[in-house]
Amino acid sequence: MVSRWLARATARVPSLTTAAVAAFLYLPILTVAYLSLSPAAQPTIPLESVSLQGYQAVLSDRRFVEGLVTSVGIGAVAAVGGTALGLAGAHAITRSRLPPAAKAAVGLLVALPLFVPTVVVALGIGLAAGAAGVGYGLGPVVVGHLFWVLPFTTFLLAARYAELDEALGEAARDLGADRTTVFRTVTLPLLAPALAASALFAFALSFNEFLITFFLAGSSVTTMPLEIFGKVRVGATTFLNAASVLVLVASGLVASIASYLERPV
Repeated sequence: MVSRWLARATARVPSLTTAAVAAFLYLPILTVAYLSLSPAAQPTIPLESVSLQGYQAVLSDRRFVEGLVTSVGIGAVAAVGGTALGLAGAHAITRSRLPPAAKAAVGLLVALPLFVPTVVVALGIGLAAGAAGVGYGLGPVVVGHLFWVLPFTTFLLAARYAELDEALGEAARDLGADRTTVFRTVTLPLLAPALAASALFAFALSFNEFLITFFLAGSSVTTMPLEIFGKVRVGATTFLNAASVLVLVASGLVASIASYLERPV
C-alpha cells in the first residue's frame, strides 16, 4: 500500500512542478492584465468596475507614442543589421576556411556580450562615443543594441547553418556555379526561415532593451522602455499596467512567430 502511494505521488511530481512553474511565470502577468482594466489610478483587487481608460491613456500619451515609434525604428535597424552581422559570424564559425582555433576565437568574441555586464557594455560604448566626439544619442544607442543582439543572431543562424547539407553547395559548384552564386541561390533560400526568425528575435530584444538605452540615449532620445521607467517614478500605476500588457502582447507575438519559423525541420 505504501509503495503504491509513493508511486502515485512520484508520478504526480512532474505535473505539479509544471503547474508551479507556470503559476510562478504567468500569475504576475495575469495580475497585471487584470489590474489594467481598472479605472482607478491605484487599482485594488477585486476591481470595483472595468474600464479601458488605461489603454486609452497609453495610446493618447504623446511622449509614449513617440518613444514607441523610436523603439520600433531602433528595433528594425537592430533586426536587419544584427541579422546581417550574425550571418557573417555564423558563416565564419561554421563554413569558413579558418582554422578551428580561429573559429573558436570568433565564437568567443561574438559571445562576449553574454558574459560582460550590460552596464559595462553601455559604459564602454559611451566612452568610445565620447572619445570620437559623437556624444550620446541615437547613434550610440543603435550601436549598443547591435552589440547586444549579435550573439543571439549569430548562434541562431550558426545552428541552422550546421543543419544544411554541404553536398547541395558542392553539387551546385560541380555544375559551374561560383561561391557567390551558390551562396545566393542555394544557401540563402535554405537559411530564409532562420534569417526571418533571427530578425524577429533581434527586434524583440532591441524593442525591450532598457539599460543600454538608459546609459546612451542622453536627453535627445526617448524610447518605450524609458517612458515606462519615467511613469514608474511618478507612480502612474494604471498607465503602467496597460502599457505593460500592450508590450507583452507585442513582444510575445514577435517571439512566437520567430519560434515558429525556427522550429526543427
